[in-house]
This record gives sequence, structure tokens and C-alpha cells, in this order.
Amino acid sequence: MSKTLAITLIIGALLLISSCSTAKPDLKILTENYPPLSYAEDGVATGFGSDVVNAIQADLGIDYPIEVQSWDEAYATALNEANVVLFTMDKTPKREESFYFIGPLGSNVASFYANSEQLVQLQDIDEAKSCKAIGTTTNWFTEQYLLEQGFENLASKGDPLETLRMLANKEVDLAVFTDVTLPELCREANIGIETLSPVLELLSTDYYIAISKASDAKVVEDWQKAFARLQESGKLEELRTKWFAE
Repeated sequence: MSKTLAITLIIGALLLISSCSTAKPDLKILTENYPPLSYAEDGVATGFGSDVVNAIQADLGIDYPIEVQSWDEAYATALNEANVVLFTMDKTPKREESFYFIGPLGSNVASFYANSEQLVQLQDIDEAKSCKAIGTTTNWFTEQYLLEQGFENLASKGDPLETLRMLANKEVDLAVFTDVTLPELCREANIGIETLSPVLELLSTDYYIAISKASDAKVVEDWQKAFARLQESGKLEELRTKWFAE
């Protein structure tokens, strides 16, 4: 082998190694059926959160598909894999140990709701522990919060529509939802929102885009900067108005 050829091969190998080391990692982007923040329409993820994520991707010059899964499935994937983007997620101390948070995108209020035909009176959260059953959605921040408070009477479903139907059918005494998503869930389930009544406020929190803790640091930095540009340009408020106009 000539000296020139050997040098050429070495340079080529070094360039290949360099390009591999600087290549951006593939991302897995997950969400759930949680209208109007995220849901599938004709097989494509849409909603306020989906629009924000797609705007960030456009800013970064990437275009990964958004997969709509059950929250429990998506949450488990994000806990156990690197370079997973999961939205929308409410921030809690427990979750901050496992995720980076981009945002916030907005805020919501979680409350106990009762069927208006069998209204439950509560003075405080501890009184709810004596209820026969409370409907929750698996691994939602509200369910995690109630478990931390020592609740043992939770009837957990993987789909919030199933949680809603349990309350509408009087299979549970109470169920937990947020003010942002309950109206759309009721429309999707064909359940009149007037048949449900808020009984007691539990939490007021902000919701974010989450990135799994084991992810590449550059991914987190890029998404944080892109979100900041979205805010500064007014695009975030434009998307918020699109989905939450009075």
C-alpha cells in the first residue's frame, strides 16, 4: 500500500468517526389521548401540545413522528429509555428526578369530580379516603399524588375516557380530572359536562414537555433554546390562542 493511499484511508476513517460522534441521536416522541393538548386525528397527532412540539422540531430542522399511546405505556418508555420526548407532563418533585422539563406550556387545576346525580360532599382531601372508589388514570400526576397521600381506594384505568365513563356510569364515587382537558374528554365520550360537578380542588400545576433523564445533553439544550425562541417570537401565544380562544 502506498503512503499516499494509507494517509487517505486514515483521514477517511477519522472523518467517519467524527461524523458519527457529532450525529444527532434519533428521538422517540410520545404523547397520549389528552385533548385538547394532544390526541390523534386521522392517525396524526394534533392538539396544542402537538403543535408546540412540531414548532420546536421545525425550528431545529427535525421531523420525528409523534406517537399517541396510553399514558402508562408512554411514561414507562420515557422512564427507561434515553432520548424520549414525552408531552404534556405536569412537573412534580418525584418526576424531576427522572425527567428534564421544557416549558411551561400552560397551567391547569385538578379536582375531584362527582356525578351530579350522586353528589359527594367533601370538606378536605382526607374525607375522600372513605369513598368506596375513586376513578384515576394510570400514572397521571393526579394518581401519583393521591398514592403519595396514602389513598388505597383508587380505581385506575389506562385511558382517561374509561375513567370518565366509570364516573358517568356511577361505578365510582369520584374521579380526578383537570379543567383544561375535561370538556374535550366529555365531548369525545359523548357525556354532558353538566352531569359532572367539581367537588374539591386538589392541585394547581403547570404542564411541560418532558425529556427522559438519560438523554443526550445537547438534545435537552437544543429543545430548551428552541422553546425560548418560540416564546420570544410570539408563536407560543399564537398557538395557545388557536386552541384556547374564548
